[in-house]
Amino acid sequence: MQWPVQRSVIGLVMAVGLSMGVAGAQTPQNNPSQGNAEIGNRQTANLSGADQLRESTTVVETIGATRRRVSDMLDRARQERDIIKVNCLNDKLTQVDVTLRSARDHQELLQTAVSIANDGARNHEFTLINIYRSRVESLEGEARQCIGEEATAFDRTVVSLQVSREIATTDTTTLPVDSLAPERPLVTSPAL
Repeated sequence: MQWPVQRSVIGLVMAVGLSMGVAGAQTPQNNPSQGNAEIGNRQTANLSGADQLRESTTVVETIGATRRRVSDMLDRARQERDIIKVNCLNDKLTQVDVTLRSARDHQELLQTAVSIANDGARNHEFTLINIYRSRVESLEGEARQCIGEEATAFDRTVVSLQVSREIATTDTTTLPVDSLAPERPLVTSPAL
């Protein structure tokens, strides 16, 4: 009779522990060392309207500078008469232009939201402007790939090689000549 009671107690302890573990895993931790996107949004939402306007101006200027860089890449590709690069860069430049126009439109909406003190709309527009910044950064990386430039994240990669001392030093890819001679089968009958 004791065994079923122990099993049910163990089962109950495990169920409570599992539910606490799942609940703990679902609660967000406010650890800034983790790259959690929600933390970044909370920090930018704490900016004042004037700060958000200044930051949005910086973002729009950054997008404009990216547009100029992609346009310069396109001009060089046209001079080289490389139609593949031209088509790729033209596509990226078009996407950057659309993003720049959208960022400017939402910057105006942000100014309106700040002027009427609508915090919800202000934070929404500011979030969209930051999304446009991320999008343009991605498009610039894609444009660099169009012209064959490597991504800057890989420029500093260092590869080191260590050879284990336990690896055989003899060449195992060639066989000695003796091993290539066919073996004669044993004679099983003296009559043959």
